[in-house]
Amino acid sequence: MKAYFALVRAHVAMMFRARDILFWNFAFPVIFMVLIGAVFGHSSFRAAVGLTGSGTARAIVTPVLRQTPGIRVQSGQGIGALRQGKVNLVVAIKGHQVLLTGDHSSTSQSALALVEGELAGANLRATGQVPFMAVAVRHLTGQGETFIDFLVPGILGMALMNTGLFSGISLVVLRRQGVLRRIRGTPVPTLTFIAARMTAQFVMVFGQAVLIVGIASAVYGFRPAGSLMTLVPVLVVGALAFMSLGFFVAGVSDTMEVASALTNVISLPMMFLAGVFFPVSQLPKAMQPVANFLPLRFLTEGLRAVAVHNATWAAVMPEMAGLLATALIGGGLATRFFRWEAPRD
Repeated sequence: MKAYFALVRAHVAMMFRARDILFWNFAFPVIFMVLIGAVFGHSSFRAAVGLTGSGTARAIVTPVLRQTPGIRVQSGQGIGALRQGKVNLVVAIKGHQVLLTGDHSSTSQSALALVEGELAGANLRATGQVPFMAVAVRHLTGQGETFIDFLVPGILGMALMNTGLFSGISLVVLRRQGVLRRIRGTPVPTLTFIAARMTAQFVMVFGQAVLIVGIASAVYGFRPAGSLMTLVPVLVVGALAFMSLGFFVAGVSDTMEVASALTNVISLPMMFLAGVFFPVSQLPKAMQPVANFLPLRFLTEGLRAVAVHNATWAAVMPEMAGLLATALIGGGLATRFFRWEAPRD
């Protein structure tokens, strides 16, 4: 255990002494969040409206929703989708009765007012005087979703991704300097070295989480829906997934330049396709199937469900399973390709 703790202290010290690591892992995500929040923090998304039920009113409601600017209809999405943040409003139809259900977020309230007005106009046009549809409104209690609510988990997921992937670059540097070869020549077991390295990465991950959530709370009033402790399993599994990919990058890269290039090839597409800055549902339909299977999408959706919508761990098991699969695949590839010594020039 002495060797383990000594290695943990050494790894943490090396990370915090490297100014480039500190910038990319701590300053960069915070700067990104503050800048984007300053531009878009008070704006709202185009509203997603879930449509359920059937009856005589549906023939009027469906075309009205589809023709209303800013409204995106998602058939079959009900109250569960509203609670999970997948839609901003639910329109439930039963015969000639229409029930509009929203939460207290600004997006939901705007969608509710817009849809209610459009339905009232359609009701009047359909009947002349006598209302054809009976429209009622109700609100769910609980925290809604603003842009900052959406952005903060995305920025946290992006930071975890970068931390895990960039760890591969530092391993390449240690290998080129002969540090890994000398460590392997000591009595310290390989498993102890790997465990110490992962522990140091977890220190970095939880430091990032505290910093990002703290600044978002202080600057933009971000308030997690539940206890931050409920985020821990998602953070741990997400960190494992991207650490395994970082170890794989280290295994197949001979130089720091190659490792940096591979890291960018992996991270940049995910940064813009995996729901960090906008929902995956707003991507072109042809790209959505690919985006839905990106590891960062699993992480951002899991963090967002727990932090913003107070989802239980059971509710985010699909996202956790996706991250675990990434960790297993990445770990297998890392084991296959990892090298302790640099190739001879």
